[in-house]
Amino acid sequence: MVCDFIVFGGTGQQGRICARDLLECGHRIVLAGRDSSAVQDMLKNKRASFMRVDLKKQEEILAAILRSGAKVVVNCSELIYNVPIMKACLVAGRSCTDLGGLNDITIQQFKLDQDFRKRGIINITGCGSTPGITNVMAAHAINEFDSVDTIDLGFAWDSNIKDFVVPYSIKSIFNEFNTAPIILRNGKLVKADRMNCMATYMFKEIGKQTVHCIVHSEAFTFAKYFKYKGLKNLHYMAGFPEHSLKVINMLMELGFSSEEALEVDGISIKPASFTTQVLKRLRFPPGYTEVENLWVRIWGKKNKKPLFRQMDCIVRTLKGWEKSGSNVNTGRTISIISQMLHTRLITQTGVYGPEAVVPCPVFFQELDNRGIHIYDNGRRINEKKHLLVNHPSILVDNHLPFS
Repeated sequence: MVCDFIVFGGTGQQGRICARDLLECGHRIVLAGRDSSAVQDMLKNKRASFMRVDLKKQEEILAAILRSGAKVVVNCSELIYNVPIMKACLVAGRSCTDLGGLNDITIQQFKLDQDFRKRGIINITGCGSTPGITNVMAAHAINEFDSVDTIDLGFAWDSNIKDFVVPYSIKSIFNEFNTAPIILRNGKLVKADRMNCMATYMFKEIGKQTVHCIVHSEAFTFAKYFKYKGLKNLHYMAGFPEHSLKVINMLMELGFSSEEALEVDGISIKPASFTTQVLKRLRFPPGYTEVENLWVRIWGKKNKKPLFRQMDCIVRTLKGWEKSGSNVNTGRTISIISQMLHTRLITQTGVYGPEAVVPCPVFFQELDNRGIHIYDNGRRINEKKHLLVNHPSILVDNHLPFS
């Protein structure tokens, strides 16, 4: 079956969310992964098929792309496969999207920019919730400024039941917590101490939460794309509710995040990989719901006067998507952006972050259609009606952090 999209990591959580969204939009897809058991319900749809692929084998990635006939490659796998999948796309001549990586991997991806331009194809990296939605919100807001001094951005979330569930890829969380944050300070990318790079904010729908700097690709892409506005400082910060943060810290303190192999009964096991597989068995408690705030705060000037702008994206556990919690905004976002490539709403060639190429009005409307809402200074954006719907906002102290 010649399909519209091939979804690598299609049997993982975000791959399944993305694939379902693509199917609900009427597309034909191939789910590429190691085990089809997780997607049996989806494979009942005649427009879906499965292909077994080992992403550690470059030749299997390329063969899967060519066999699928897909016009667009969607990468929902772990970030270590971003570059190998991009290289396979170069050979196959296919455009692709991915969920982004840490700073080092993002830099590796942008080194392929000229190769993608010469091939006449595009890679958009960081197409999830964050990076992804946050990048496009920043691109939307920054147009109001003559100059920008500081951008803070990140996520905060909470749940109604204070039991631990895996917020998102536990491997990604371990990487983010174990790697020194990269921030922009006075126009230069520098390493910071996560525990000393923090702030406490009031977040719409969440309340007060302390957020800590973590390593994220926005430091690199924002410095690249918003330099023309004079951007000097940037901090990417993650917020976890106390009950979740306690468990993550405990796992790390006990060594469960280690990538160093251990010998157990003659078998070599990496604690981080073991932990990932065990936590996949966790299920949401009955009645469990989440709310997440993806946020961007910008300080700068307009007409030589101080200007502050706050963007928020609010997503709650959605009806029919209860098993995804607030994670639904990641897989559905990469679906939206991938469809923009398929319909040629985005036609650039090269390697980009979403803030450089994703059209804000259409993107915001597609999110809104899916129950994921964007707020600009506390007012809900409704692009379909070309107006801002009044909505109560949380007052914030508009000071410059880390100054």
